[in-house]
Amino acid sequence: GEGAHLVDAKGRAFMASYHNLGDLAPRYEVARAIHSEREAGRGAFLDCTKAVGKHFPDRFPTVFEACMSAAIDPRVAPIPVAPAMHYHMGGIVTDLWARTSLEGLSACGESASTGAHGANRLASNSLLEAVVFAERAARRLKDTVVTQPGEATAIAPPELGELSLTELRKRMHGQVGVVREARGLAATLDWIKAAFDNVGPARSLIAAQLIVCGALAREESRGGHYRSDFPETRAPHRTFMRRGEDGLPLIHHSLIAPDQAAE
Repeated sequence: GEGAHLVDAKGRAFMASYHNLGDLAPRYEVARAIHSEREAGRGAFLDCTKAVGKHFPDRFPTVFEACMSAAIDPRVAPIPVAPAMHYHMGGIVTDLWARTSLEGLSACGESASTGAHGANRLASNSLLEAVVFAERAARRLKDTVVTQPGEATAIAPPELGELSLTELRKRMHGQVGVVREARGLAATLDWIKAAFDNVGPARSLIAAQLIVCGALAREESRGGHYRSDFPETRAPHRTFMRRGEDGLPLIHHSLIAPDQAAE
């Protein structure tokens, strides 16, 4: 937005080859383009030398400090970049009052699946949604009679060791990241199942399992979810998961009428 350009290691601006909006393409398109350039060995860099140049320390002080700490001066050199997934389209299913299926649990913002996210979260959508649904939850709870719960016990879930966590991160990045396909997803799911047998229901494994199962079930590409083996987009639908008797997620799809589809 400030006029910088994404370039490869030779300085070639590559985004025009991927999208007619170039560097201002939707961020999931930009992420895939960066991923493709890096996978091809050409690298990906953000060149701010002309757009920002000597004004970098004043206009982007935090980014400037981070670059300088890595011995990169963004005033005169391009910044190495990589795609990162920093938003979530989905979560715990709620009604329009932030009520979940679990008595006493409310959810809003990026932890919730209200249907307001769409297939590619727009900038600041999650903040607006959190404000709206938090207010609705507060209004509902203000008039709710809270009953005293009975005695309950809780057991802390096991922790995944550092080596296993590093391996999980590598697999989630490489096979469940920007570009997905059935073989890589299935291989990651098999690894997660084996880790469950060895470690137990660690929270990181549960989260990874939900993501992989959801990606396997959605045989299309939509927004931030891209399946190289299913590149087309199907009719608008939402995907729901619940816990099965064997502990694995059970999945079903619900079609959305065209006039209700969130883009």
